[in-house]
Amino acid sequence: MNMLKKMTSSGSRRKIETGDATLDADDLARGVAHLDDQTILQTLHDRYYARLIYSSVNRMLIAINPYEELGLYTAEKLEEYSRLGGDSAPPPHAYAVAATAFKGLLAGGSQSIVITGESGAGKTETAKRMMQFLAYMAGAAVGEQSVAELDASMTDVERRSPMGLHVQLLRTNTVMEAFGNARTPMNDNSSRFGKFLAVQYDASAKLLGAQINTYLLEKTRVVQRGEGECNFHVLYMMVLGLAPSEAGQLDLKADPESYRYTRVSDDSLDLAGREGVSWAEQLADVRTVLQSAIGLSGPEVWSTLSVLAAVLHCGNVDFATPGSGQTSMGAALNEGALKPLKALSRLLGVDMAKLGEALTSRCIRAGTEWVTKPNTTAEAMDLVDSLAKSLYARIFDSVGLAINQAIGLARRANDPDAQAHAFIGILDIFGFELFANNSLEQLLINYTNEQLQSLFNGVVFAAAMAEAKAEGVTMAAFDEAQVDNRDVLQLFTADRVGLIPVLNEECIFPKGSDETFVAKLKRGLMGKNKRLVDDSSNARADPKGTFTVRHFAGTVTYTAEGFLLKNKDPFSEDLAVLLRASSEPLVAALFAPPSQEKTASKRAGMVQRLVFKGVAPQFQAQLQRLMRVLASGQVHFVRCIKPNTEKKAHTMDDEMVLKQLKCGGVMEAVRVFAAGYPDRVMFEPFCARYGVVEMSALAGVGELNANAVKKLLAALGVPAEDFATGHTKVFLKSGVVARLERLREKLLASKAVKCQAALRGMLARKHVRDQLSAARETRERKAKAEESARQLVEMERKAEEERQKETAAAEKKAEEEKRRAAEAAAAVAAEAAAEREEV
Repeated sequence: MNMLKKMTSSGSRRKIETGDATLDADDLARGVAHLDDQTILQTLHDRYYARLIYSSVNRMLIAINPYEELGLYTAEKLEEYSRLGGDSAPPPHAYAVAATAFKGLLAGGSQSIVITGESGAGKTETAKRMMQFLAYMAGAAVGEQSVAELDASMTDVERRSPMGLHVQLLRTNTVMEAFGNARTPMNDNSSRFGKFLAVQYDASAKLLGAQINTYLLEKTRVVQRGEGECNFHVLYMMVLGLAPSEAGQLDLKADPESYRYTRVSDDSLDLAGREGVSWAEQLADVRTVLQSAIGLSGPEVWSTLSVLAAVLHCGNVDFATPGSGQTSMGAALNEGALKPLKALSRLLGVDMAKLGEALTSRCIRAGTEWVTKPNTTAEAMDLVDSLAKSLYARIFDSVGLAINQAIGLARRANDPDAQAHAFIGILDIFGFELFANNSLEQLLINYTNEQLQSLFNGVVFAAAMAEAKAEGVTMAAFDEAQVDNRDVLQLFTADRVGLIPVLNEECIFPKGSDETFVAKLKRGLMGKNKRLVDDSSNARADPKGTFTVRHFAGTVTYTAEGFLLKNKDPFSEDLAVLLRASSEPLVAALFAPPSQEKTASKRAGMVQRLVFKGVAPQFQAQLQRLMRVLASGQVHFVRCIKPNTEKKAHTMDDEMVLKQLKCGGVMEAVRVFAAGYPDRVMFEPFCARYGVVEMSALAGVGELNANAVKKLLAALGVPAEDFATGHTKVFLKSGVVARLERLREKLLASKAVKCQAALRGMLARKHVRDQLSAARETRERKAKAEESARQLVEMERKAEEERQKETAAAEKKAEEEKRRAAEAAAAVAAEAAAEREEV
């Protein structure tokens, strides 16, 4: 196709002119109604090479993995997207999706963000950026410091705050990735499990707690890996990250080749560390998080590491078949297996001889008696691998439980009566997988992606068309067959003949096998469901041992070998009994029997025990619960795209990207959104929300009907071609709601400023009045004090005068009495003198 491509700049928006079509580069749904695949692909291609990795299709975000640091997650970016509105919306970004979800939460509804894409497309990193934004909204300075630095700098009060919880959640990612992620040919940090994080808020949007649910840990990776595959990160941390003294306590060598479970088939793989960080540094960080963020004690962390060491030792316990001259034809330990068995029994807290016996033989019931039967070498190897898988899966679940206890609603809420009002959920789950050898794990992973694609179809396509038809609004048709995957889901779940029911049924039959499962599946559905492909002409396919499914993302041939065993997921009861009596508290707790709930009757309990549900149907039920949770609120979609298979920056394989866009329904979403009406609102709520922007438009309007809405939209400057009115709802083209929201937020911001000014004026006037009143009272008190002082002085003066008068009178009286006494004395003396003269 010969196309003229020209890049132009217009404000913060970028547009590409392609022939006669102009496409908004930020939102692929804006522009003309009919866009060919090449135009959309070329837009994304040019944006990617301009280092614009994010684009949007209305409310769906497209994120192309750049495989390089672009400076997109700074404190400035967090601040920009945290404003939740403004005159112009910021460009598409992971933060923008999180901000939209947070706004939805404030409006009173639960939100879910579904992140999908192939392995290596950047799903895990995108989920972490979403959490980073929510932490920033809670007050954490996550754009300025690393999470570890932020965690170390927080006070105890801050740790108990919503900000502290968000930082704690970010820190737990370190542990979840260590235990649940591994290196694959497509991704150096591939999630080998699914995770749904629900962050819970109260009615005032105050964060209360969180809950993490995990799905389908790929525990077979512990014992078996393909070409170029590595085991879980934490096992390499154990081998290469422990201090020599600690490694000695666990009987570990610092050499991955010394352990069957950590050996790699590709010599070119660098096992020195991950992302430039040594295993020792990563292990130290994991241990810090387990203690500081999750709350495990030092001994509990060491017990966890001991179980991981036991997993490694399991792989070195091997067996040999006895020779023909020996009496026993069962499995026997190789001489070199005694040392790892000794280490294994010590770490598990069980007797070495009993552990060896539980691995090389088994107790079976024969009538009313129990007899011991030797295991073959293959059976013994399966048992030791089963032990390793069980140990790893249980310690993974134990860590997940500890995380939930640390961040859960009951632990975090200060108010014991606090109730979660709504949540923001982030689903980071395995992408579609297609390998040279695809087993039950890939089948269930791809089934999960089919369910998520069905949810996407329901939200974006089917519901949109059905609602428009009910409202009498005409929408441009789209190729429903291109995205409809209901027949794939039927292939998996149809009663009696579906993939999962047939697999579960074959596990019950005594003579059931992987081959009988394939035969029954093809007999029941071949030619009846077009998604089950006839692969009889495929030279690579084994008609008896393989089957082929045409998924929404591509055609996959599955090798059925091991399907029944994996679905049964058996574990030796002899080993379970031995481990329940372990002297190590953690090991005993990991294998403790589950508590039995009381049933309504003994018969009901017996029926329940007779119903076998293997791994596949259990996962199906778990997935259905997840789908109901997602459907309970508003769903936001993020499609992560892998630009190339070499994990190179600035390199895009257009054909590979186009396939992902088609398989993910992005192309049809662009067309439906561009030609249709993605936003639809009831008349009354619409007028109530946006009538405040142009109140005069609704003045004198009685009933809020289609005419009232048209009048309001005209006053708001929305062209007639950008909306349609139905019987009860207004249908809006892509981008209209965003423009109306910005107008409303701008008006509310200006009103808020006026309200703030009036309030500040009122407060200032009250402050002045209070000051004047206080000054007046001060003057009055001062005057009263001065008058009291004057009166006191006057009283003291008068009292002094009285005292002086009294003193003068007393002195005068004394003088008078003295004079009289002198006169009397003189008279007496005169009389005496006269008497002497007479004598």
